[in-house]
Amino acid sequence: MLEISYDGSHYNGSQYQPNKRTVESDLKKHLIYFFKDIENLIFAGRTDAGVHAVGQYVNFISTYKLDTNLVLLHINKHSKYIKIIKLFIDKKQFHARKSAKKREYVYLFSTEQLPVYLSNYISYMDCAVDKVLFQECLNMIIGKHDFLVFQKTGSNVLTTVREIYQAKIDEFQYKVLTDSNKSIMLSKITLQGNAFLYRMVRNIIGAIYMIASSNNKLSPSEFKKLLLQKKRIFNFKPAPSSGLYLNKIWY
Repeated sequence: MLEISYDGSHYNGSQYQPNKRTVESDLKKHLIYFFKDIENLIFAGRTDAGVHAVGQYVNFISTYKLDTNLVLLHINKHSKYIKIIKLFIDKKQFHARKSAKKREYVYLFSTEQLPVYLSNYISYMDCAVDKVLFQECLNMIIGKHDFLVFQKTGSNVLTTVREIYQAKIDEFQYKVLTDSNKSIMLSKITLQGNAFLYRMVRNIIGAIYMIASSNNKLSPSEFKKLLLQKKRIFNFKPAPSSGLYLNKIWY
């Protein structure tokens, strides 16, 4: 069992894809050096290309018995974009995805011009947003709903019903690394739920941005119709991947 963090800007998502660099392909390359009988890596949640993780969980089955601390130190020394936070053996029946009770995603964006070194880690939005309107829409997704309209087209799941426990937007000042006298105002969206559909978070944020941005004339009632009618009554794009983080998982 591993808890890992990674810089998603260097990967085409978390899951293995032929001829593409993914978190799974890089991580497995490092792990199989020690655990030569690994077949599958099971991730707690799937992240899209460019999406980051602070606390992602992965599990695999192996008969090799090694010093997990030495494995952790070796992989962290040789892996540039994936870091292992914890590595431990769990003999109980455990599944990184199915055993998870709650997940938290964080989304960071700014309407101010960003230093180039932040462009892969904070999303730039070109219009100011009304935070009151944004929160009003976020309040609508709290509870158990059918999020079919926010799922990526073509996804294959048994049910599109999910429960959201918390949805909020906050602001904070981020100090520019090279100038302690300069700060950038960042917006932080936090979503906690039992599980999330593929691209659900980015689609929710993209749809709400359409309503809360200063150059739009849609009302929060239009967002509520998306949930109730489960079809796109207005066009929206998913929020950019750069600002999204799989932040925490509870078991």
